[in-house]
Amino acid sequence: MKKTIFSLLLFIISILGYSQTTVRGVITYYFNQYQGNKADIGASVILIDSLTVKNFDYKLYENYNYGKFYQNMYFQAQERYDKYLVAFKKTEGKKKYAQDNETFKKGMEDAQRDMSSHMEQIILYKSETPEKFAKISTDLYMQLLKLDDNLPKKTVDGNGNYVINTKPGIYYVFIKSKNRTNNLSVVENDGKIYIKKIKIAENDNKDVSKNFDLE
Repeated sequence: MKKTIFSLLLFIISILGYSQTTVRGVITYYFNQYQGNKADIGASVILIDSLTVKNFDYKLYENYNYGKFYQNMYFQAQERYDKYLVAFKKTEGKKKYAQDNETFKKGMEDAQRDMSSHMEQIILYKSETPEKFAKISTDLYMQLLKLDDNLPKKTVDGNGNYVINTKPGIYYVFIKSKNRTNNLSVVENDGKIYIKKIKIAENDNKDVSKNFDLE
């Protein structure tokens, strides 16, 4: 009996000894409609410890990321509105196209509602003017440039994988694409970025994966 208990304790200790706290994931990018997603070989992943980098402003990334997202949504809705407006004017006052005219009018109204909703979000993320968004982009860019070179960093392998061993805490996982860029942004000119705030416990395996698309 004692031998069985001793063996069980050794087994438990051995398991605990090999347990690790890790952040891992798969990083891919959209290639095309025929080949789909590919491993983003060479992409970099940096683990930013909130206790070590106390002045890291995650809100800057949120304002940049969501401000950009809702700006795109707003302009898409605006394009819809403009198309419906042209069609509405062509059919206005013509009995033959009265039903079509009502459809175009409704399309305009829907697009206007979407534009209003998206603008509310743009304002929420302080990106309602080109100047404000440019400042957010510049501030974020400067913050990322100042990151210490000694922070834990991994390069995505041939299968798109990365693993970083760490300890419990609150981190910002900063991922920079190798194969997807955004030439219109100072922040993403040499690689699109993604930052996620995570809380990781002892012996936890936190998955932070990302697919960088064409947008």
